[in-house]
Amino acid sequence: QYALSANISFVELRYSNEGNNSSIAVSVGASGVIIGQESNKYYALTANHILKGSKNEKTKFIVMGYNQLDFNDYRSKGGENQGLSNYYLQFPEAEVEYSNDKYDLAIISFKTNENYTVLPISQEIAKYGDIVAAMGNHNGKRNMITGGKISSRKPSPFGDEEGEHQYPIIKHTALLSEGSSGSALLNENLEIVGINLGGKENIFRSFISGMAMPSDRIQTFIEEWKNQH
Repeated sequence: QYALSANISFVELRYSNEGNNSSIAVSVGASGVIIGQESNKYYALTANHILKGSKNEKTKFIVMGYNQLDFNDYRSKGGENQGLSNYYLQFPEAEVEYSNDKYDLAIISFKTNENYTVLPISQEIAKYGDIVAAMGNHNGKRNMITGGKISSRKPSPFGDEEGEHQYPIIKHTALLSEGSSGSALLNENLEIVGINLGGKENIFRSFISGMAMPSDRIQTFIEEWKNQH
């Protein structure tokens, strides 16, 4: 429960105009984890590939804390129907502080008066057989926890099909699904040992393994961000 307070969800609002008509498409279902705080400003880690539209002026990414209801839950509890986009616009917008395709990681910030947990990055690399938990918004469900173990004996290369960006990742057996990208992989001390980037399925669409950027690479990424200041 303590760690869940660091779990955040992203909502993408995409604006479009056709003639005199304008509309907003809402996409819900990506994850992140809080790693820092300065007054009412929080910093969080997530996967860079989920924020590809952030440079588009017609796209906004809204951040929701673990304790904030998505629109459907809000309505099911008797909340007023103020419209889908208006509902999400009450939450803070994510600002991309730093991103790098080499790691498929991004640091975002958002401002809120809510009180959330800040989780540390592990100083030790997760090893084969270590017990881990994936904490995120799996398959559209908020604040999900799945358990498993590290299944790779050493980091494996992973990247795009063209081979332009290849980075060492760790594999694990904690269940992931759509919406897990950017979620935290935690050790038994509630430290971040990885950021989940994706998963592998068999031909029957059954989960085989999850893939996460390991903590040593996360630390290097954060150092690069700090050196940009």
